[in-house]
Amino acid sequence: MRVRFRRLSVAGMGVALLVLITACGSDGAAPDYGPYSIVPGNNDFDRQPSLIRGIFAESLRLADHIAFPTDVDADLATVWEAGVSADEKGLHESALSAPQRAAARPFGVVGSFGVAAANRGEGVTGPPLKYLHMSLTAFRDERSAAAAAAEMERVDFEVSSENAPVAVDAFPAALSHWRPGVPSMGSLLAWKNVVIRVYAQLPDPDLGRLVDMVTTAYRKQTAQLSGFDAAAVPDVTGVPLDPDGLLTRLVRTGDTIADPKTFAAFGIRAYSALSGDPARTLTNYSGKGVTALAVSHNKSLYRMRDSNAATSYREWLADDPENSEYTWMRNVRDLTGARCSEATRPDPKSVQARRYRCVVTRGEYVAVVYSNTETDIRQLAAAQYAIMAGVR
Repeated sequence: MRVRFRRLSVAGMGVALLVLITACGSDGAAPDYGPYSIVPGNNDFDRQPSLIRGIFAESLRLADHIAFPTDVDADLATVWEAGVSADEKGLHESALSAPQRAAARPFGVVGSFGVAAANRGEGVTGPPLKYLHMSLTAFRDERSAAAAAAEMERVDFEVSSENAPVAVDAFPAALSHWRPGVPSMGSLLAWKNVVIRVYAQLPDPDLGRLVDMVTTAYRKQTAQLSGFDAAAVPDVTGVPLDPDGLLTRLVRTGDTIADPKTFAAFGIRAYSALSGDPARTLTNYSGKGVTALAVSHNKSLYRMRDSNAATSYREWLADDPENSEYTWMRNVRDLTGARCSEATRPDPKSVQARRYRCVVTRGEYVAVVYSNTETDIRQLAAAQYAIMAGVR
C-alpha cells in the first residue's frame, strides 16, 4: 500500500455549505432511513491484527506531532507534498535515497509521516529556491531508532566521496552532512523511538545558514514531540485506527480499508498537515473548537469541544464562501439538527459529483453527508442523526 498525495485544499476539507435554515412540520410518519442502518457501527476494522492498518494508524499519530515548515521559516508557505510515507513494505519517502530506505527496513519501521514546502511552487520560476523537508519515522523502540539513524546516515554519507560531516552544536546527537559548494544539508536525529529527518536547501551554499535552519527545525520539531507517547511498539499490527470511536459515529456505507481520503480518523494537526496551508487550517480548526475529525467515504465527522461550538461550527460551514454555491432545500422531516442544500453548479475542486449535502448536528458532533439524489440525502441524513444519538 502506498499512501502519498499532494495538497488538499482547505475548502475541500472544510466542507463548506451555503444554506438557508428552514423548518418542516411533522405529519407523524416514521423517519425514512431508506437502506441505511441506524445501529451504531462497531470497530471491527480495529479488532483483527493488521500490519497495513497499524502502520497507517501509527503514521497518523506521528502526523499529529509534525512541525510545519512555516514554523521554521515563514517563507516556506508553499506545500509541495505531505502524507504517510511508510507501509507494510517499509519507507517510501521520496526525499530519502534508496539506500537510506533499505537501511531503515531491518530496524522495524512502524510509521512515518513527512511534509515538504518551499518559497515557491514546483516548477515555478521565481526567487532562488528555499526548501525544507521534515519527517518523523517511528521504530519499535529507542535502540532501534538510534541504530536506524546511524545506518541511514552511513549509507547516505557514502553515496559521494565529496560528502563532509557537519556538526549541529545545539543537537550534538544529530548526524549531518553536506557536499561543500552544494546549497543543501541532510540531518538525522534519534529522539526516543522516533527518527527526525531534516533536509534543508537554501539559495546559496552557506553552511552557517544551513546549520541554523536545521537547528531551528529540530527545536520546533522536538517541541511538538513533547506530548508524543514514545512507548515501545513491539507489535504494530495492534495499533488502532480509531481509538476514540469517531468512525463508529458515522453511517457505514463503504469498505473499512484505512485511507486518508475515504476512511480514517485524525487529530486536527494531522489533518491540517495535509492541506495547502497547514498553519492557517490548524488555527481555523482550533479556534472554532474542532478537537478531532474523521472521514468515511461520502461523510465526515467533526468532534467539537461542546455543543455550543458544534452549533457555531454549523453556522460557519453555512457561510464559508470557498466552495460552490448552494441553495436551501426542504429540510428532512422532524430533523431540526440537520441543514440541507443543493448545489447550483458543480464544485470544480471536488473530484466527486456531490449534488446534495446535509450538515447534521447533535450534541458536540457535526457530521456532513453527501449524495447525488434528493431522496437518498434525506435518508442518509436521518440515519446519520439517529446513529449520533445512539452512541452518546
